[in-house]
Amino acid sequence: MPHSGSDDSRSGPLDDIEDDEGWDDVEDDTENLTFLCLACDNTFANVNTLAAHCKQEHALDLVALKKQHDLDFYSMIKLINYIRSEVKQLKKLPELSDPSVFADDRYLQSVLEDDTLLFSIDELSTDLPAVSDGKQKAPTTDSSNTIADLEAQLARLQSQFDAYREQVSQTLDKRWLENGPQESSQAARAEEKYDQQYFEGYSYNDIHQTMLQDTVRTDAYRDFIYDNKHLFKDKVVMDVGCGTGILSMFCAKAGAKKVIAVDNSAIIDKAREIAGDNKLLDHITFVKSKIEDITTLPDGLNHVDIIVSEWMGYCLFFEAMLPSVLVARDRFLKRAADGKTFDGLIVPSHCSLQIAPLSDPEWMVDNVSFWSNVYGFDMHCMMEKAFEDVVVQFPPADSISGVSSSGKDLQVWDLYTTTVEDLSFTTPFSINVTKDVDYMDSWCIWFDMGFSSILPTSTPTSYASISEIKKQPGAVVFTTSPAGKRTHWQAGVCVIEPGTVKTSKLASGDSITGTLRYAKGDESRALEIEVCWTLPNDTTENKKVWKMR
Repeated sequence: MPHSGSDDSRSGPLDDIEDDEGWDDVEDDTENLTFLCLACDNTFANVNTLAAHCKQEHALDLVALKKQHDLDFYSMIKLINYIRSEVKQLKKLPELSDPSVFADDRYLQSVLEDDTLLFSIDELSTDLPAVSDGKQKAPTTDSSNTIADLEAQLARLQSQFDAYREQVSQTLDKRWLENGPQESSQAARAEEKYDQQYFEGYSYNDIHQTMLQDTVRTDAYRDFIYDNKHLFKDKVVMDVGCGTGILSMFCAKAGAKKVIAVDNSAIIDKAREIAGDNKLLDHITFVKSKIEDITTLPDGLNHVDIIVSEWMGYCLFFEAMLPSVLVARDRFLKRAADGKTFDGLIVPSHCSLQIAPLSDPEWMVDNVSFWSNVYGFDMHCMMEKAFEDVVVQFPPADSISGVSSSGKDLQVWDLYTTTVEDLSFTTPFSINVTKDVDYMDSWCIWFDMGFSSILPTSTPTSYASISEIKKQPGAVVFTTSPAGKRTHWQAGVCVIEPGTVKTSKLASGDSITGTLRYAKGDESRALEIEVCWTLPNDTTENKKVWKMR
């Protein structure tokens, strides 16, 4: 659904937030910032002078510790509070060779009231100034404390203060991550390792850039959220797998009262920084965790009004992130008075699969026949994986040689009622061949997504095809079909190895019947796809299995 393009659709209640909110009590012409030493009572005019003093007088090298332990902003906060806590109790500096001693989230809580060092630690420089006597006091007339310097410093501190306040609030005031007992079996450890690799894979910029530049994907979410601001205004939203936080920010700009953004990848640190840069930290709480490990909501909340997530993978279910969305739904989504029906919104609300025969002789020549004779050498083994694994590509629309006989989607999932068990399935299909082809090379699989603005308590939400949702006011749909605009998901092509199944020419009007089966792969987020089919005028059933891993 095209976006209206009006300036209105991109504005919201947050546009009126003043940059200086929360800092009205600061008196620029009288207040001087001072930084208290970590090991003595000396105070300093800036972070780097303090750090130089600590290094020279107390053999406490903050720059070296940061580099040695690869500490980010929040880890540095924990380090500072740990040192202050130990010095306060033991009257001496603690041993800091092991970073695990200050890894606990309780060290996000400030030991000193108004500890300016916490909000300025990102200004720590590797080139520390010289300190003559180690007893430097904060000057009152020095140029480092001029009004202009203070104003610049306060501006820098505001975003860090907001982020720090949000982090402390979520981890200390309402500690809501309760990790279950750790499994010790070999299978559990293998799954944990696979999960770690999966989440680490989403911590790099390239995948997020690819997704954000996918305008079909990103525009669909933006259009639905902005065109339905009345559904988001003053609501609590949970963003499952938030990534860079783009969907969370859409929701916040649409008027959401609170957005709980959850991701188990390191990208969440960037997402928090992005939200701070866009002055949205007052509205978005970021939580680094698997959704399965979250059991209660912060700030005394009992439910969320909306769940938004971009969970789709190749061939829809590869990477299996949808089960996490279903966990969030069952635990946190608002329910009706009967306690069973959901009375909250899931975005997107529906998804479907389609399958069609594909015939592309040129691709087969370039990618299959080519390996049979490479400068006179047989290299057909190079194509083995292509016949075992689903190939992710975007084939030309005219290579699709059939459509569903019923005119409906192969299978539609209503995310208000779908269970994890529904994601492993076998479903029949019947295809009408739409053109004459000499040979069917592959099966092509793609998916469609529907964003319905209608709550499940208002009307039945079952549809034969995603296209039916498009008729609703405020609804958005998109397809990953080769007949549509290319997306980063492309399509799943299951290449049939020549000579392994019975084949024949196909004529327009012929019918192909069969079944499509999806099953969980050997690895926790992998996928196994099986297609069984019978060609026209033939009783022989062909069967092939492809994997996504």
